[in-house]
Amino acid sequence: MSGKYEDLEKLKDLLEKGILSETEFITEKEKILGKEVNGNQKTTQQISTKDNNSFCALMHLSQFANYLLPPVGLLAPIVMWLTRRNESTAVDVNGKIILNWTISVFIYSIVIVIGFLIFGATSILTIINYDNPLPLIGTIGIFLIPLIIFGILDLVFVIVGAIKANNGEVWNYPLSIRFFNTK
Repeated sequence: MSGKYEDLEKLKDLLEKGILSETEFITEKEKILGKEVNGNQKTTQQISTKDNNSFCALMHLSQFANYLLPPVGLLAPIVMWLTRRNESTAVDVNGKIILNWTISVFIYSIVIVIGFLIFGATSILTIINYDNPLPLIGTIGIFLIPLIIFGILDLVFVIVGAIKANNGEVWNYPLSIRFFNTK
């Protein structure tokens, strides 16, 4: 029994020294925790690792519900994460990655909308005073383009995150603010 804990400590040290990646650490940790007393690997552990990878991929893909019903696309990955985060480190890490991205996109969108309201109001005043609609059209374009770009990035990041999760890899979405530690 003490051998298992010693192995876990060694793994943790290798992770902290940067010798192991997060993905390698998770894989090896699950192997150690899945060992029977005689040292043989359980077949159920192998199945559960594949199930966890599929579940993580599904968590990422559940964000697409956002395009049909926005509240479902926000809540589905969170509910999935909360139900299984204690069962697997991979599920917990991927759930935090998704939550970091969701919160980041929300903040970016709020900043863009506030910027549009501020600059859009000045553009409307220009139309009223000078009968020139061009500043408003330019302002709409300037603030609409980043929203479109974030929509495309969301689509790409979700697909890449799902593929990586299905392969057992941990991938933080670029441009994501790290509110929750994913290491």
